[in-house]
Formats: sequence, structure tokens, C-alpha cells
Amino acid sequence: MYIHESGLKTQPTLVFLHGNGANGSMWKSHMQRFTDYHCLAPDFPGFGQSNQEEWISLDDSANRVIDLIRQRAVNSCAHLVGLSLGSSVAITLLGKAPDLTDHVIIDGAGVLPLPGLPLMKIGFRLLQPFLKTNFVIQTIANSTKIPPDEYDDFRRNLRAMSSASFTRSFIQALSLRQPTGLEKVKSPVLFVAGEMEPAAVHQSNALLAGIMPAAQYRIAPKMGHGWFAAAPDLHYRMIKAWLENQPLPEELAQASSRT
Repeated sequence: MYIHESGLKTQPTLVFLHGNGANGSMWKSHMQRFTDYHCLAPDFPGFGQSNQEEWISLDDSANRVIDLIRQRAVNSCAHLVGLSLGSSVAITLLGKAPDLTDHVIIDGAGVLPLPGLPLMKIGFRLLQPFLKTNFVIQTIANSTKIPPDEYDDFRRNLRAMSSASFTRSFIQALSLRQPTGLEKVKSPVLFVAGEMEPAAVHQSNALLAGIMPAAQYRIAPKMGHGWFAAAPDLHYRMIKAWLENQPLPEELAQASSRT
């Protein structure tokens, strides 16, 4: 599994987990700003420079990240930031290794069924042969609010991935249900989602935040699943504040305003 890396190895370790269709390079601008951390951003199997490997499962990718933290993180413990597919891997990881993380952010993922999930699974399988066409890439970019100046990189990343891995990982992420062991997670965990995410995602965030003793739940108002790309500075400031135990940006709404 290829790892994008920055910072000094003696600094606190911050692991970024990418979304589906992307790879670790999506965190490049964040990694450039987090100069006080040793940043690691893996390319999951089937994506980016790991595209010669096939995606197996959320469990497999979580185990790979666990090994990465144990082998390369300071004191075998790391801050963890996940987005979309990366958040599904992070949730799986927390259930398997609740003592391996410091501060955690889980953005845009859930463990409750989405309405119409069986039809969505069929749709993604039918879409698989066309994933790398310009029309589909542009449609995905528009729906996730990819800025125009980042579109070429986005297209390059999508075309570098394994279409089979994209489909398999997407379906598995949508099918994720609550792992055992989350009640043992003592580290601070922030669940966050764009306000326009499906209700099941918000309900899942409220559920999971209620299980973990040091968890919170926030909402990015008027934002959708791609709010990382639509508001990168807010996303960065959110991470920085959470890692440093500072008040979260005022732009983020309290969960009580949505649930």
C-alpha cells in the first residue's frame, strides 16, 4: 500500500484516509499546512499508486492502516482523519483497535441503511464499465463540488483507480453496520457531515457519538457530501481545532440543530 508522507518522523503522527475514487494525494494541501505533524496518507488497494492491488474489504484496509500506525507512528499511536470511504475504514479500525488512536475525525460515513440501498448496489454495478468516461467523471465532480482548478487531478485519480475496486469498496461502505467494541474507544472522536447528507448519515452520527464517551457530532451547514472540496479552509480549521483541543469553528452547527 503506497503511502504519501510529509513532516518529521519525530512529530505526532496524523493519518489521513481518502474517499472513494480519490487517493492519498487528495490530502496534499492539508498535509502542506500541518507542518507540526508527521503526516501519512495511504492509497487504499485499487486506488492511486496502489492501483495494481485489488480492494478486498473494509476489514483488510483497516488492518493495513493498523499495521501502518503500529510500524510508523510515534509511540504506535496516531491522530486519524477519514473522509467518506476513509471514514468507513476508520469506523472499522476503531472497533478493531480502540486504543490505537489519539484524536479522530469521521466525516461523511455511517452505519445505518440508506433508503433504496439494494437499487443503489445494482446501479453501481451497472455503472462500473463507464466509470472512467468523461461524462461520469464530470458528473461525480459536479456532485462532490470539485473546484475547477482541481478537476484535472480529480480526473487523473479516477482514471488511475481500479473500477472493480471502486464498485466493491463503495458497496461495502454503504453496507457497513455498527462494529463491536466502539464503546471502548476513549479517544476524542468528532463525527461530522454536510447538512445535505442523507438523514441516515446524521442519525448514524448521533448514534455513534452517543456510544463513545468522548465523542461529539457537528454539521457543516448548507453543505453536501463534498464539503471537504467546497470549503477546504473550514475543513482544515476544523481538524486543527479538534487535534489541539480548541473550540471548533463557529461555522459548524451543533448536532441539536439537525436531529
